Amino acid sequence: MDIISNNDIEKAGKKRSLLKSFKKIRTAFAFVLWLLAMTLLVALFVMKKDQLKHNLEQAQVKERLFGKNESLPIKTEEEAAPIFANPKELQQESTEESSQEAIESEQEQQKAEEQSVEMTNASLYFALIDENGNVELALITRAIPKTDSPMMSALNAVISGVTPEEAESGLQSLVPLDSELLGATVNDGIATLNFNEAFEYNNFAFQGSFYQLMQIVYTATEFPTVDSVQILINGEKREYLGSEGLFIGSPLSRDSFAAQ
Repeated sequence: MDIISNNDIEKAGKKRSLLKSFKKIRTAFAFVLWLLAMTLLVALFVMKKDQLKHNLEQAQVKERLFGKNESLPIKTEEEAAPIFANPKELQQESTEESSQEAIESEQEQQKAEEQSVEMTNASLYFALIDENGNVELALITRAIPKTDSPMMSALNAVISGVTPEEAESGLQSLVPLDSELLGATVNDGIATLNFNEAFEYNNFAFQGSFYQLMQIVYTATEFPTVDSVQILINGEKREYLGSEGLFIGSPLSRDSFAAQ
């Protein structure tokens, strides 16, 4: 049987006392660490309070716009714009935009000029061709710009040809392409009209030349000061128009065509 002495009892008591003291120190140290951690969290919260508030506001706005479970739309590769564009493509787009702007500007300028130009109605004669190829002279009224030489303006309108709307109704000008009226004078009821050489040659042979002259003579004689028309080619009088045998050596009136 072991005998426990008083000395052993004292040692055991001291040992228990040391253990209790160590536990108290460890508990106090843990509390201090917890307190420091809480202090640090509070400090971080105070420092980041504004940013957290901003993030919460953005989250609320996002939920209002797209719902809680929806994300912002993301463009696909095809929809997304390239980061680096081809310089040639950029130059081409810039050129196309500039061309379009120039066209639009020209159209606006043309409209403005048309609105500012005073117009007048003119009586013009063209050839009316039916489905069977039969030709007859037709009178139309068209608005043309008002000038100091109304007869020349009317004749130039005939030389320029018909409008798309007039062409749809079967009208056509038989005056040769590239014909130009170089000058016009009126004296004693005779209008002397000077044309370039292109006026001489008609692709529609005799009938084309015949109605070509009718268009010119009838349009000119719509003016009360003109009874007949003398045709000149480059300032010279010719006996016949081209090789078709149509006489133009003297002034032509409307009656001149009734005899042929």
